[in-house]
Amino acid sequence: MMRVVETFASHLHQPDASVELLAFDIAAVAAPHLDVAAQLARIDLLAQLAGARLGSSTIDQPSAAEFLQVFTGDLAFHGNQDDYYDPRNSLLDAVIERRTGLPIMLCLLCIAIGRRLGLRVDGLGFPNHFMARFVDGEGEWLIDPFHNAVVAAWEAEEYLASVVGRRMTLTQELFEPVTARDMALRILNNLRSAYFMRSEVDRLLDVLRLQAVMVPENPHLWRDRAVLHFRQEAWEEAAHDLRRYFSLLGALPHLFPDDVQSAFDLSPL
Repeated sequence: MMRVVETFASHLHQPDASVELLAFDIAAVAAPHLDVAAQLARIDLLAQLAGARLGSSTIDQPSAAEFLQVFTGDLAFHGNQDDYYDPRNSLLDAVIERRTGLPIMLCLLCIAIGRRLGLRVDGLGFPNHFMARFVDGEGEWLIDPFHNAVVAAWEAEEYLASVVGRRMTLTQELFEPVTARDMALRILNNLRSAYFMRSEVDRLLDVLRLQAVMVPENPHLWRDRAVLHFRQEAWEEAAHDLRRYFSLLGALPHLFPDDVQSAFDLSPL
């Protein structure tokens, strides 16, 4: 797992790292020997198939509806509404293989395919539901591959209310494209929830290790790691994580006032 963490950390620091590359790094939690180059080639092939289909249906730039039709029709991707919390819905290699996944994973593939075809497709991280923005000759559209829908931007609040079951006010900030890093963190959060619900402690700890690379300043992350290590009777790791937790809360000097700096090594394990 250490190699997976190091690779993920290395890619995170590359300004041009694609979101699909980070997603495959995350998928290595479940498949440590995943051939990332081969998986990227699968997305290349999907883009070729989509491009051929779009090229035969339109002379000019494809519309959002045409693009989504190819993605959900010809490429057969769809949202997994029957088993939403299956961890495989957040593992990109499994999403490609099974042609189903969570909203963010389907949008990720729309973004990756669109980029390869020279199309403008961005990710939008709305609360409780991820969507993509597609820019065509007629303007900007929101596409929801999970529900196979194309929505005008001005209809976003009404549409999201129907999807998530409650109304919300969308600020302009929410219409700003999210970064690859933001998407990676959201994927990890989804995967963390899925493994937690299934009590898959080893996989859950692996996800927390990747999250610690992204947000090491989050105290709750170290608290959760400590609890899981305690359950595994991994005493040294549990103690380390608790010390990091209390340190981030500013409580370490109060709990251990005598020479805190020399008494504890707070480097990552």
